[in-house]
Amino acid sequence: MNTCRPSLYLDGFSATGVRGLRAEIELGIRTVMVERSRKSFDMLQRNVEKNHSESEIYNDTFESIVSKFRFDFIDIDPYGDVVPYVDIALHYIRNRGFIGFTATDLSVLTGSLKDHTFRRYGSVVMNSALRHEMGIRNLIGFIGRRAINLERGIDVRISAYHGHFYRVIVQVNKGSEEAQETMDNIGYFNPYTELSNVYENFPYGPIWTGKIENLFSDCELVIPSGVDEKHAEVFRNLRHEDRGLFFVDIGEIFSRKKINLPSVKHAMEYLNENGMESQRTHFSHTGIKVLDQKIASEELLEKFRSNT
Repeated sequence: MNTCRPSLYLDGFSATGVRGLRAEIELGIRTVMVERSRKSFDMLQRNVEKNHSESEIYNDTFESIVSKFRFDFIDIDPYGDVVPYVDIALHYIRNRGFIGFTATDLSVLTGSLKDHTFRRYGSVVMNSALRHEMGIRNLIGFIGRRAINLERGIDVRISAYHGHFYRVIVQVNKGSEEAQETMDNIGYFNPYTELSNVYENFPYGPIWTGKIENLFSDCELVIPSGVDEKHAEVFRNLRHEDRGLFFVDIGEIFSRKKINLPSVKHAMEYLNENGMESQRTHFSHTGIKVLDQKIASEELLEKFRSNT
């Protein structure tokens, strides 16, 4: 199986079929689509006919269809959280197959609703300028813990935040060694010791502490023509997200220290000139990815404190 291209794809919450049809027509992937709502299914059926699609379509539940084929890509995009569908997808996905998760319950994943976060995901996370990387790592950590319970491991291929949703694609590998490797990538993160003393001295988690953008290690990033520069920049920044675990958010750190905020460009130029290679992150407009974030935070505060 090609690392970047599945052979049998399930669009598990198809609605009108836009995603499934694109997978079949644009990528040539054999596609199965399922939609529970009769009204939406009627529209799906019409769209399949209009596009001369050979996709198999079902007016049924995700749970009923996922076990009937040997899918090597299962796409889960419900309205809200993905929690009810994680275990069954992990159980039935073909070994070394992929599962795509789209989550829209960002207020819960980022800790805005702390009690809900703990009940749904079993974690305590920090709602700060780091919230969207924290939210994605919270989601992946939950998926990883569920995989471990099924003697499976996950390899996170790509993760992205956009507007009102998170998108995460993982590769699922069966076996006790794979489960143990996943366990080793789930832990706690203390921003006080790892980033800056402006944060509370508290270990947040459990969250995913491993890489979140492995796709770029074996697949070339190709930005389709017609994509506007704003969105193209998001994709380019994804390549740098594994430079560090979280990032230096100068907007938050400088604000808490009551120091005038420099431009991100100026801050990055200073870091680069002093041997600390830095890149932008798509998680925050004032965030900087750098290898040693604690030192970078201290150096930036010292540099720009003297300029105020």
